[in-house]
Amino acid sequence: MNNNAYTLDRFEGDYAIFLKRPDETDQLLIHRAKIDVPVNEGDIVQILDDGENYQITVLQEQTEAQKEKVQNLLDRLKNQKN
Repeated sequence: MNNNAYTLDRFEGDYAIFLKRPDETDQLLIHRAKIDVPVNEGDIVQILDDGENYQITVLQEQTEAQKEKVQNLLDRLKNQKN
């Protein structure tokens, strides 16, 4: 079994594209039909792969912390332009 954290980067057609954390350079493509929980772009998830199925858990605290971090960066950039 393999246990890893990923960020849901985007959906392309019938596939979700996950980027392995923390570097986010390796991709994991999972068919939408194999995802049994609601996920949104930007969500940080834990994926357990038993070789046949994926068990996906959204890591709410990490997702919220990352969204806040990104928003703070955007706010600082916006304030630098003014």
